[in-house]
Amino acid sequence: MIILKCAYNLLTNIIAPLIFIKKAIIKSNPPYGSRVKELAGNIPKKDYHNPIWFHTVSVGETQGAIPLIKKFHNLYPDISIVVTTTTTTSAELYKKLDYVTHLYAPFDASFMVKKFTERLKPRALIIMETELWPNLLDNLSKQHVPVILMNARLSDKSASRYRKLGRAFDELISGKIVRFICQTEADKSNFASLGVTGDKLTVSGSLKYDIEIPENIHKTGFFASIPDERPVLCVASTHDGEDEKVLSIFGKIKKKIPEILMIIVPRHPERFISVFNLAQKAGYKTANKTDGAIEKTTEIVIGNTMGEMTLYMGVSTIVLMAGSLTDIGGHNPLEAIAVNKPVITGASIRNFKKIYQELEKADATVVATEDNLADTIIDLLLSHEKRESMNHHAQKVLLNNRGAIDRTIAAITESLDIK
Repeated sequence: MIILKCAYNLLTNIIAPLIFIKKAIIKSNPPYGSRVKELAGNIPKKDYHNPIWFHTVSVGETQGAIPLIKKFHNLYPDISIVVTTTTTTSAELYKKLDYVTHLYAPFDASFMVKKFTERLKPRALIIMETELWPNLLDNLSKQHVPVILMNARLSDKSASRYRKLGRAFDELISGKIVRFICQTEADKSNFASLGVTGDKLTVSGSLKYDIEIPENIHKTGFFASIPDERPVLCVASTHDGEDEKVLSIFGKIKKKIPEILMIIVPRHPERFISVFNLAQKAGYKTANKTDGAIEKTTEIVIGNTMGEMTLYMGVSTIVLMAGSLTDIGGHNPLEAIAVNKPVITGASIRNFKKIYQELEKADATVVATEDNLADTIIDLLLSHEKRESMNHHAQKVLLNNRGAIDRTIAAITESLDIK
């Protein structure tokens, strides 16, 4: 055990500085800007007021956590809240929460983690899903700072891999976590199989079903001139290698539905320009959302803004969740369902397998192969009845799975003895 821990420490203390140097120095314009130093634990020196610290890695986890953080703040407005992410795109989502302090999480090198936590002085750390770092957990354990894992998930495959660690899993990870708030009974059983005791295990359901339902999503501003009868396809969160496939599919759709408008929303902002150029090169009349106004002849719009995904989905007729056309693993379809839009996806959905299985079972989505994706989209665009039926079933799935926020907050307050 001591050898394993020392080896991990040595490895991270060598690798983390190299990654930091790459991000801060080698790249001429790092996306973190002057805040890149936070990745090394150099957060601003100030009083954070003994905060509850929520950690959400990237966009998906952040979207799932924000409604809970909002409700937690409403219930306990006097408790300071700090949130951390590892990506700049997820950081953007927290800008609307003026009562939280956002920081970038440090790399898991012991000296970086130590500097970060000594300045932050957290009351507790609450981690979304499965972001478990041994040095961070060890550091907080030594400071007697409780750690909670919320919306926790553990697949059979991951549980089998962790079991190979034997006692090391408990000593490095689970022994330093006071509560595992699991998504499902299956997740709870998998943690139990690793030796996590029953008093640490709670089932809440998935926070992602408690997504906030936006109001007043209308075709205003940039999209105001789109006629109600014009069909709009939103392709949400595309990754490198998917846009070419999307444009090929779009060409097939236009042969059947010439008036179709497509909105492509790249997952990462650094790809906005390249996707715009790709669409133009393919011969389509292309506009950016930031252009100010859409023209009647526009065929493709690039969603080149952050934090407006519900707008893009809300003005659309149907939504295709990207991240599923290459081996990415898919993206959460519940945001589109929350704005009452039919959702379809490609075949790569392992990251949200349980959600898609439940939706498929209820006839609330379509998981399509690349070969039949264009036909699936055409079929839905041409059938109002099919879209309405899919919406109806999807709303029932969403409603039946709500309640995780309240159960999670109850478990958090009990674990931390918050009155």
